[in-house]
Amino acid sequence: MRILVGTLYTIENEFEECVSSIRRQTYPNFKHIVIKNLPLKEAHDTLYQTFVDRSDEFDLLIKVDADMVVPDEEFFTKIVSKFRQNEWLELLQVHCYDYFSDRLIAGLNTYRNSMRWEKTEESTVFVDYVNVPDERCFIDKTELAPAAIHCKNPSLFQAFHYGIHKAIKVRSAIEMHRSGPMVSHWNNIELTWRHFLRSGDVRLGLAVLGAELTLQGRFLPEHVDYTNPFALEALSEFESCDAEQIRSLVKGLRWSNFGFLPSRIRREAMGVRDRGISYMVRRITAGR
Repeated sequence: MRILVGTLYTIENEFEECVSSIRRQTYPNFKHIVIKNLPLKEAHDTLYQTFVDRSDEFDLLIKVDADMVVPDEEFFTKIVSKFRQNEWLELLQVHCYDYFSDRLIAGLNTYRNSMRWEKTEESTVFVDYVNVPDERCFIDKTELAPAAIHCKNPSLFQAFHYGIHKAIKVRSAIEMHRSGPMVSHWNNIELTWRHFLRSGDVRLGLAVLGAELTLQGRFLPEHVDYTNPFALEALSEFESCDAEQIRSLVKGLRWSNFGFLPSRIRREAMGVRDRGISYMVRRITAGR
């Protein structure tokens, strides 16, 4: 089977190591393309359209983000084996280890060349979403996982941006009434906070700081694009802070963002805030 490997790159610190891990793959029949410095949605649309346009040349598309490092040199060989053994399979998602949340997360995706993506303006946030019937999709959390290490060595800005992006997804999921993505991305933020408290890594703290500032309303979906300088300029306020200063800042923001509530109820309260129905927050608090 012939593989097209696609990587979207902007400022990711792991890019060189990502490329090296792809070059080390023992499977011989693949081509690697890198799409650089495009806005988030445009970059994804370009990658997927390229795969559709070249679907007669390639059997599989493996999307390896620039912040992912694939440790197993046999990984592509194992992916091909899965698709050969399962003709029904159109999307294989293999979970990755995420440095921020210190857990396995979804995931590194491989698509069969029968896959088609419809361009839509519905969301500029959930750009990886594709509607695949459950019977044609498989999520691997144990056998091939972890497929990659996600954000193995993030820069300060990369970490700050990660938190902004996760919280934008939370807010967008609330607006779109999509509880699954909302809870998943919310949990990533909470687990990153716990990881920061354990490790004291300033980058983890900046990730949570970016998230809490976003939940407060400071950042909007258009600020997620690396091509937009707003987030980078905002980081200049905090990049000289040490771990204790960041911890203090985050604790203050978490309190103002209903951090005194249990996590599940806090999510509901944030959803209420986004809908502008402040009186329901008091009802939620009273019903704890």
